[in-house]
Amino acid sequence: MQTEIEAVRVQAHSDNRPRVYCEEWGKPLIASQRWVAELVEIAGGEFVGTPAANTTAQAVAEQYPDIIIASWCGAGDRVPLEKIVRDRGWSQLNAARNGKVACIRDEFLNTPAPSLLHGLRAIAAAIHPNRFPQAPGLRWISAKQPIR
Repeated sequence: MQTEIEAVRVQAHSDNRPRVYCEEWGKPLIASQRWVAELVEIAGGEFVGTPAANTTAQAVAEQYPDIIIASWCGAGDRVPLEKIVRDRGWSQLNAARNGKVACIRDEFLNTPAPSLLHGLRAIAAAIHPNRFPQAPGLRWISAKQPIR
């Protein structure tokens, strides 16, 4: 696992570190766990928010995430991305305007196990799509235009 983690870290290294908000639950909003924050950092992003803490849609918006990743416990890859952007008033965030809102299968991020390597690859593909191939378990928001 360490070899794979280091390989992703080397390939993802960049001076451009997009701000990434990851959440593990949507109601109430709960930011992803500390190990997900570590994966975001390894994959070349800057985790925004406090890992494992409850938050609000407004607090997330005030951190201006470039990428939003939802990985809700028990939801697989069925997080309603368009709905959360619309209902939370996030349509004007850079992440939403640029179509950088994604879902990663929850078992790839919410279980501290070897499956985290799948999650790491998916996060890396979300942050640096020009360096990493589209990963299994990564689903992008379908609308590329602002959601009203």
